[in-house]
Amino acid sequence: METCGSARDLAEIMKIAYERKITTGAGGNASLKTDYGIFITPSGKFKGKLEEEDIILINKNGEVLRGRGKPSSEWKMHILIYEKREDAKAVLHCHPSIVTGLTNAGIIPTPAELDRIGAWTEESYLLLGSEVKVIDRRPFGTLELANAVSDALASGNSNAVVIRGHGAVTVNSDPWSVLSAMDSLVELYTINFLMWLSERLSQ
Repeated sequence: METCGSARDLAEIMKIAYERKITTGAGGNASLKTDYGIFITPSGKFKGKLEEEDIILINKNGEVLRGRGKPSSEWKMHILIYEKREDAKAVLHCHPSIVTGLTNAGIIPTPAELDRIGAWTEESYLLLGSEVKVIDRRPFGTLELANAVSDALASGNSNAVVIRGHGAVTVNSDPWSVLSAMDSLVELYTINFLMWLSERLSQ
């Protein structure tokens, strides 16, 4: 299997995600599947200042092969996603406020209805697939959450899952594409919110 990216790329996309305010300093995680293991972000380190040497290499059992510290508490989720989506080479989990807030509020159409109201863009289809899955919240770091997220992505129709009250997960072919997918998800929800707001202000 070809390696699509590096530990340095993984650290960089997490810093960019933090700078763009789509995740928090303590929240979110990312991984990259390689021929020799899975690079994953560490637990307990500030996401806005990650460096290449902070990234941990683990095997499919979560055992550390290289690096110091502990892998993200969500490592099980990343492993199961790769097992169920052979095309996925990178996974990104963030806490974008607009996605979580609008999903929790329940005042806007669900992602499955976004196409019907014209919120989808060409980029959305390209990066996110034909739909965005929404699942109920599970305790973070648990096998229950890992199974729920990976099952939602298993069909290959969707490259994005929104977890109520928690955040979102995107998958793609490399670290930069998976960040672009998260950007596209945030854009999709922003467009949806602006359409919802414009409709009500015009009434």
